[in-house]
Amino acid sequence: MPVRGSRYLLDNTVFIAAVKRKWTKSTELIYHLLDSSAELFANELLLFEYEKYAETLGTYELLNYLKKAVILVNPSQEEIDICAAFFPESELSDIVHAATCLYADAVLITNDNHFNKIKKAEIIEVWSNTKAVKRLLDGIEEYEESK
Repeated sequence: MPVRGSRYLLDNTVFIAAVKRKWTKSTELIYHLLDSSAELFANELLLFEYEKYAETLGTYELLNYLKKAVILVNPSQEEIDICAAFFPESELSDIVHAATCLYADAVLITNDNHFNKIKKAEIIEVWSNTKAVKRLLDGIEEYEESK
């Protein structure tokens, strides 16, 4: 089984950042991960979010590539319950995304502040888009964000 550092879930905020403008560091990050030995995980809700934003922004190439590459998993009720304590009930999709990371032992890459509590509790590993770019594209292994 690959080490934790090679398993990721890309939140919809990363997908949006990658497709909203022409070519960005987020776009480069996603293609880098897709072309590497990293494992990318998603759940059905996340795929639905990707599809919704691809339709809204009129971009399907990256969506189609992601859909072929991601490993679709569904977390257990136990994992959902563990993660639910760190989110408002209204953030069901974020709960499921966090539970998917817990299930897959994957790093969540996101720019969504809703994940700050679960990150602080160290239930799952959460990286910002910037941290992912610095570590994975720029090779700065020890990059840490200021608190």
